[in-house]
Amino acid sequence: MGPCIEIDHNFWNTLALKKQKLLYILHDIQIGGVEVALLSAIPDLHSHFELKVMVLGSIDSNMTEHLSSEQKACLIPFDYKLSKYPLVIPKMVRFILRFAPDIMICTLWRASLLGVIAKKLSPRLRFVSFIHNTAFFHRFDRLFSQAAIRHADAIFTDSRATAAFVAQRFAPSVPIEVISFFTNHSPEFKAAPPLNNQDVRFMFLGRISAVKNLPLAIDTIRFLTDRGYHLSLDVYGRDDGMLETISEYIRNKQLEDRVRYQGEVNGDRKTETFRNHHFLIQLSANEGMAMSVAEAMQNGVVCFVTPVGEIPNYATDMRTAIFADISTAGAFGNSLKKLESVIADPLVYDRISSGSYESLKTAGTYSESLIRSILKIRG
Repeated sequence: MGPCIEIDHNFWNTLALKKQKLLYILHDIQIGGVEVALLSAIPDLHSHFELKVMVLGSIDSNMTEHLSSEQKACLIPFDYKLSKYPLVIPKMVRFILRFAPDIMICTLWRASLLGVIAKKLSPRLRFVSFIHNTAFFHRFDRLFSQAAIRHADAIFTDSRATAAFVAQRFAPSVPIEVISFFTNHSPEFKAAPPLNNQDVRFMFLGRISAVKNLPLAIDTIRFLTDRGYHLSLDVYGRDDGMLETISEYIRNKQLEDRVRYQGEVNGDRKTETFRNHHFLIQLSANEGMAMSVAEAMQNGVVCFVTPVGEIPNYATDMRTAIFADISTAGAFGNSLKKLESVIADPLVYDRISSGSYESLKTAGTYSESLIRSILKIRG
């Protein structure tokens, strides 16, 4: 099944936006799907709007190096510890009200808190709550995300799965818009290499956090190693508090020579990374769009993934990806055997790799989709 949003080749030719004020509020500018997607859209947003991006944390300069000086100036940091929030919330709300945006988009829970306060103080502004997952991760996330949904003039989601979650759980009376999270069009040629089952290269790309179930990825490497395959797993991403635990797990499994933490990767290095790996592994319990999976598929990397969140809407088991069932040890064991059958047959691997690449060639981008949805609600 293809993605829900396709390229409209006449879109940019017919787009005519006056310079309304747009405020986008998020937590950090660091490695992550939300942040990478926004950065991909900043040049177009800056071109069509009077744009400010309120960053409630730090800004990684490596992430913004592709932006012009004018575009970088749109990023306004408010990097305060959470313990300081009772003191600094009035300052941040004053910034919002002085800018007086026509449209305000808030993503993640701290941004939602500010958005709700600003909307109450300035009811005329168009408030968009951007929801990115089908679960809440702690009580603050639940409290302020739900408040944002109740007060929003429109709701954006990163996938049809998240849109269905919001609609069923909260039944909002305002429109729900699904935003494409493909940051780039597919490459002209499939990047992933042909499979040599004597040298099988896996990768993981995402935050090093508990929800990603990285121990299961390491168990996968242990299983295949014990079956006699020569393979490796490169782990790319920002440590979200689990790296030490994962490193110890690797040592316990005696896989230090097979599993390597490679740090963060972004920008042009991503394409090179996809070009050097056969498989991406992601065995999350919960996901929204699963951006790294979608990007890997655009490049023909075969993804061994749990079919959670939006993944079943853009991937099909054994046609464009390999689905893993992690519900029980027995079910996961069967999934590992299915993965092994693909590794053992380069023709099957190539069929899935080509299928994944072809299935997403017409995917539209985050920038196109976001601006199109803003047009609908700007009023």
